[in-house]
Amino acid sequence: MYKIHASDGILLQKRAVGESHIFASIFTEDLGLVRVIARSARLERSKLRYILEPFTAGHFSIVRGKHEWRLTGAQDVRSILPQDVARRRAMGRIGKLLLRLVAGQEAHAELFVTVKEGFGALARVESAETAEAVECVLVLRILADLGYLPATPEIAPFLERDFFGMELSDKVVSSRKTLIKAINESLEATGL
Repeated sequence: MYKIHASDGILLQKRAVGESHIFASIFTEDLGLVRVIARSARLERSKLRYILEPFTAGHFSIVRGKHEWRLTGAQDVRSILPQDVARRRAMGRIGKLLLRLVAGQEAHAELFVTVKEGFGALARVESAETAEAVECVLVLRILADLGYLPATPEIAPFLERDFFGMELSDKVVSSRKTLIKAINESLEATGL
């Protein structure tokens, strides 16, 4: 008998496989980044057909099969994509970064909370300047949670757990060059 693993997660990417299957990458709270197959999910009768869209959050049920993880169900699924195209692109860049940096099935509960709160903040902000600030801080926090960002006094105020507020946004605007430099150096050091 197979054990069903249920965890909150964010679907970051999907692609069609064969005539009716979907291969998806889900960043989960309990298992980390899990790549799953949803068998027959593209068929009209499939219960998973309409919920497997990138940047949907929910409670996913997966089973470890003989050769792969299989998606068996999802509950409380909702789209977290903002309406604005610029914020959608920012979310896409962050999703690609996660797919690139998270190595696999290892629980990253703190990172999951960071990403979930960051995506929520990105969806709520109203101005393009604030959205850029949220994206910058979210990338910094992702790099810090994964251990790629060196602890420096200039960056420390942006890594505190009080998430996003207007004061933080103003600080990001004034320190943007320093933060972007730290992000680029950290990404270059990863070698990925």
